Amino acid sequence: MTRYVVVVLALFAAVFSPMLASLEWLGWRLGATVPLSTIAAEQTHNDHLLWLGSFKDYAPFKLERIKQVQPEVLLVGSSRCGQARDQMFRPYVAYNACLTAWPLTHVVDFIDRATHVAKPRVVIVALDYFLFGDSLAEVWQKERTMDFSQGLASHRRKLHDVIDFVMRTHGNRDAILSAVTTPQHEPIDGNRLIGTEAIRGQFGFRKDGSVMVAPPYRNLAAETLARGAQYVTSSFPGAQHLSERQLGEIERLSRLARERNFTVIAIQYPLLESAAAFLDTDENYWPYSGLWRELKSTQTASRFAQLGISFFDMSRTEISQTTENFFDPAHPSERGMLKTYLALLNRPDFSRHFPRIDRNELAADLDRKEEQFDLYH
Repeated sequence: MTRYVVVVLALFAAVFSPMLASLEWLGWRLGATVPLSTIAAEQTHNDHLLWLGSFKDYAPFKLERIKQVQPEVLLVGSSRCGQARDQMFRPYVAYNACLTAWPLTHVVDFIDRATHVAKPRVVIVALDYFLFGDSLAEVWQKERTMDFSQGLASHRRKLHDVIDFVMRTHGNRDAILSAVTTPQHEPIDGNRLIGTEAIRGQFGFRKDGSVMVAPPYRNLAAETLARGAQYVTSSFPGAQHLSERQLGEIERLSRLARERNFTVIAIQYPLLESAAAFLDTDENYWPYSGLWRELKSTQTASRFAQLGISFFDMSRTEISQTTENFFDPAHPSERGMLKTYLALLNRPDFSRHFPRIDRNELAADLDRKEEQFDLYH
């Protein structure tokens, strides 16, 4: 019996060890299993490297970048602020850590982690009305938790990503060999792609943490923008009132800011005009737009001010009226982001935090190119 077990184990090792070794080699060459800290360090020295891996690795990767960058200005939140660029804050060192936190509990938890490894002077939080609904927060709490442990389970997950990559190429030997033996570059700026999702999707996170708009979003932008209110209301469910539980997370953030000595600026970024108008006026949606109305109220702004948090509602301004400022109804483009910050810099209560930013220099950036997606490249 012992001899039989030994033979079976030997056969198993003979068959599966080469397969596992091949899988590990593929994972390393694709950048899937390379430590996030290694890729973060490489990106420090390479302005033209984009990384994108598993969704659960977004926050731990950006945390490694924060260690490298040591930003004075840190942006945190959902995909709504993904197009903010470090050039918009020059000469201050800024890093875009958006696409790392959706429910407010994750926002505060990530800021807690980030301010352990860096000492930002200002933390800018993307604070949207839909974040104050408990039902969406509970869904995101389960579905969008990041993997900060990066242990054995994480490694197995990344190997599964490699298998998925191979399957999505339909086992095309030439395509797989090309991906692992030849540096891959996206077609717009020629940036090198690292990670299975970057290679497959032809986009990823830049050195400053911003994310390129993926090719499918570019191709479907006009169609998606036409959906307006339907896009926003189907993506973000509403509610009658701001949740006290979610407001409790804002109070937790306020305490953390006092303990770590950083200033919190909260911004509700622009929505496309058709979506904002619907939330403002549609009577049938009125029971669900309470979050929208109450976040914009003077009472809520006063409550935030008492907590030492400056809240700027930019959701419906002139920026909202031009489709070139967006790539879908809920996501401003780089151009839309720059216009938002230019508008904010006209307000003393915002600009006082950034006295060295040259607004005229930023305004000149708008004239460099009439481009919907990539203002800075």
